[in-house]
Amino acid sequence: MPGIFPYLITGIITAVGGAWNASIVSEYVQFKGEIIRTSGLGETISEATASGNFPLLLAATSVMSLLVVLTNRLVWRPLYRLAQEKYQLLV
Repeated sequence: MPGIFPYLITGIITAVGGAWNASIVSEYVQFKGEIIRTSGLGETISEATASGNFPLLLAATSVMSLLVVLTNRLVWRPLYRLAQEKYQLLV
């Protein structure tokens, strides 16, 4: 486990980012003239875009950006630092 820890963290970060993008996009889908939606940040962003509600779009996008920055700073950065300092392969 220690040997793969840095690669595991990189893989988890990539997977979580992709999963979050997919969930944001899938909250508001237009298909054959019908809108399928579920409550969430992605739905709010898509609905604000479709209706031209730019203040709501700015607020929702700001919340999304804040969540990404906080997750990177509070979760991924410390794990990356741990991977670099404790589990680095010596050459």
